[in-house]
Amino acid sequence: MDRDEIKAKLKAIIAEASGLSVDTIADSARLVEDLGLDSLAILETMVEVDYGFDVKIPDDTIGKIRTVDDTVNIIDEYLSVGVPI
Repeated sequence: MDRDEIKAKLKAIIAEASGLSVDTIADSARLVEDLGLDSLAILETMVEVDYGFDVKIPDDTIGKIRTVDDTVNIIDEYLSVGVPI
């Protein structure tokens, strides 16, 4: 899966959690400040990321994610090293 596919799938997951249109979610958007996700929505998003991409992102790493790009980078990293759920 390339970065564009990761980004598109991630934005769909975020759109579902936030109620926003996929088209309005910028790559540099901050999850809390720009997209209005609260801690529960972020947790739900990360659970969907785990299952949607078949990876397990550790809680301490999730705590460092601030933007859509951060999330894409982490997913790409975990996919490239093959860390399964």
